[in-house]
Amino acid sequence: MTEGIEITLEQLLDSREARAARQKKLVEIFEAPIVSFTVNMPGACKRMPMSCRVFETGFAALLEKLSEGKRKIVFKETYLLDTGYEALLAVKLDERILKECMLEIEDAHPMGRLFDFDVIGLDGCNISREMMGYPKRKCLLCEDEAHACGRSRKHSIDALMEKIKAIAKAYY
Repeated sequence: MTEGIEITLEQLLDSREARAARQKKLVEIFEAPIVSFTVNMPGACKRMPMSCRVFETGFAALLEKLSEGKRKIVFKETYLLDTGYEALLAVKLDERILKECMLEIEDAHPMGRLFDFDVIGLDGCNISREMMGYPKRKCLLCEDEAHACGRSRKHSIDALMEKIKAIAKAYY
């Protein structure tokens, strides 16, 4: 269930840089905020059957949420990369309302903790949870901030993957 292609840190950083460049270009082309969707997957293996299934679930939740009301998707593309699954969408909607919609999915969906929805505003900058008055995301395994645990490597990849598998198993 966790077999896949291992990537290097350099590949991951290059992928993030390429995604940021695509995001910036899309904001300029469509003059609309961009939703950037990826899966929270620790470790060197980002593309595997489980992450694919989580991505498909999150992408379906994203499209369903955007189908509500007057939310017009003017661009939609997915990328199936060794560094993980990604989706970019340009949406004709106020960027703060769009971010609120993404936070609702992350916080309400049973697998929302595995989803990472970024909203890139018209200024090309990411709209953070904190800018919207939300707390930073908690770690999957403890009550500390996820980013801090990840940077300090407080938990093993195996422990994180077991938690992710449990979340996915409970959902599916």
